[in-house]
Amino acid sequence: MNINEDFKKHYVAVIGGSISGSEAANLLAQNGFRVIVFDMNKLPYGKIEDGLPNWHINLRNRQINEIDKKLDHPNIRVVPSTKIGKDIVFSDLVTNWGFSAIILANGAWQDRHLPIPNIEKFRDKELIYQNSFINWFNHKHEVGYTGEKYVIKDSVVVIGGGLSSLDMVKVVMIEAVKEQLYKEKGIDVDLFTLEKYGIQKVLDEYNLSIDSLNMQKVKLVYRRNGRDMPLKSPKDNTKESIEAAKVVSEKLLSKYLEKYLFEFIPLSIPVNFTEKENKLTGVIFQNVASENGKIKPVEDSFFEIKTDMLISSIGSVPEKMEGLQYDYSSLKMRDEADYHVFGYDNVFAVGNAVTGRGNIMESKKHGKQMTELIIDKHLTEDAFEKWLINHNNQIVSKINEQISNIVKEISELEIQPETIIQEILNKTDAIHQKIGFTNYADWVQKNLPVRLEDTLLK
Repeated sequence: MNINEDFKKHYVAVIGGSISGSEAANLLAQNGFRVIVFDMNKLPYGKIEDGLPNWHINLRNRQINEIDKKLDHPNIRVVPSTKIGKDIVFSDLVTNWGFSAIILANGAWQDRHLPIPNIEKFRDKELIYQNSFINWFNHKHEVGYTGEKYVIKDSVVVIGGGLSSLDMVKVVMIEAVKEQLYKEKGIDVDLFTLEKYGIQKVLDEYNLSIDSLNMQKVKLVYRRNGRDMPLKSPKDNTKESIEAAKVVSEKLLSKYLEKYLFEFIPLSIPVNFTEKENKLTGVIFQNVASENGKIKPVEDSFFEIKTDMLISSIGSVPEKMEGLQYDYSSLKMRDEADYHVFGYDNVFAVGNAVTGRGNIMESKKHGKQMTELIIDKHLTEDAFEKWLINHNNQIVSKINEQISNIVKEISELEIQPETIIQEILNKTDAIHQKIGFTNYADWVQKNLPVRLEDTLLK
């Protein structure tokens, strides 16, 4: 892009600094725009840090290094620990801060509510949602961890389908087996070994079984069949491609079952619960039939699964901000542009903030392109990393296209006077001073958490 020098007088706010936000900010910065990146967390890594289970060491490190490179730019000022909608009201940011434009890249962090009436009263007790659960799993080893604290119970049910739900199952099974191996047999095995080789292989080495550890298998309950799990998207809408994708999804689920020893219960939807003394004791499911891609409840066909820990993994959506309009869970966008937010001349959105979907493995088209390579190499980290990098490249390509159009629209807006720009700098300086921020590199070094893999090497 050929950027007029006057464009440099525009200051743009980007909300969210992870994959989409860092890409958008860097593209703007490279083209002469000055950018403020607001992120609600201390570190701007989003679900790379708190959505991927911590056994993805190389993948996580590579991705956060890419984000750091993009954000550590002279035209970019990062403002961490600042949540738009809470610490700064969105309408105030739009009306009073003086930004030429605002780009939403804040992803999707809010768990979809489990559709069972009144079950929320058990939240963070017997009912756990996936975002806070993975956050606990990734950070519970840290000395200063202050988030929710969970204890893996004997009888665990996970509701959901797709890769995120499989991750929930893996976490619970790995944590439970790890604990029981030590408690029952005095065998100390770290979670990285259990994840890499699989629970079955580790138990075989010690001539043990799940039953010998006095523990129950996790139950994964899904509303469709395994072959209908969204683990592989068809290349096109032909009958052959759709069937091939279903075969791959079924094979992938089979590999997970073989390695991590959980139970899979298909064609079931949660409709009610049982309780005793104000504690969740079970979930009532209704059997469903799958007909032409649609599910239909089977009349008078119900069953109960007893559980003392229910994990909901049915997806994430963007947290709604007052002042913005939404179509269900997605931001309402202008009809003529999928990046321009409805109701504003200078508010735009990219990434999951647009799509309304929270899984980092979902591109703009919402497709999960799980390859046969992952099947053939038994779910190896190398295969997964290659796939995710390719996926993220698709996201970056889409953002490049969106930013090109956004730049054109920003260029038509009124140029900011130096007094307004100075006021933006003064306000961000005040936040920096309050939280002790000096520069991006030092801030990252200061706040990077202690990694679990490093503690195991000590």
